[in-house]
Amino acid sequence: MHYLELDSERLRFRKFRQDDLPVIYDMLSSPENMKYRSSEPKNEEEAQAYLDWAIACAEAEPCVNFRYAVERKDTGALIGSCELYFTDRDPAALAWELHRSYWRQGYGTEIGRTLLRLAFDTLELRRVIADCNTLNTGSYRIMEKIGMRREAHFVKLYRGNSVLGHRWCDKYQYAILREEWLARVDR
Repeated sequence: MHYLELDSERLRFRKFRQDDLPVIYDMLSSPENMKYRSSEPKNEEEAQAYLDWAIACAEAEPCVNFRYAVERKDTGALIGSCELYFTDRDPAALAWELHRSYWRQGYGTEIGRTLLRLAFDTLELRRVIADCNTLNTGSYRIMEKIGMRREAHFVKLYRGNSVLGHRWCDKYQYAILREEWLARVDR
């Protein structure tokens, strides 16, 4: 598989570039953006390493991690990132992170639908999963809006970062099958 750039109604999904570092660093260093992760907020060096990895993902042949910088079409502003990646257990999983300035504007739902179109309409995968911290209502509501169903609730699965006081955190896992996606009218 080769890397594919994508578009949706308001967004462009493209390869990362080195000039994305200021926004990536702002997202990855922010306790608010990193709240529901197991890893700590990142320093500039760690953000650069993440960006280098994201750039390398798009260059890999075959592409096994469709990692995207997500920007608004109207302004060109980088608003976050997302990915469709392949796992050992399931055919593929999806994930996204939005800069906190762009929360609650429908971008997460638009990103999720675009990734499912890639998975099911383009790549013709059988099943896709996603997961999130059970406290992250914004994330699991997006999963529900795009037609995914909750399949599991893992209790005290991972240790949260310092923002959550390193407490044990629960995780939800969601999934959707290709036939469920194809049956949706809002895809």
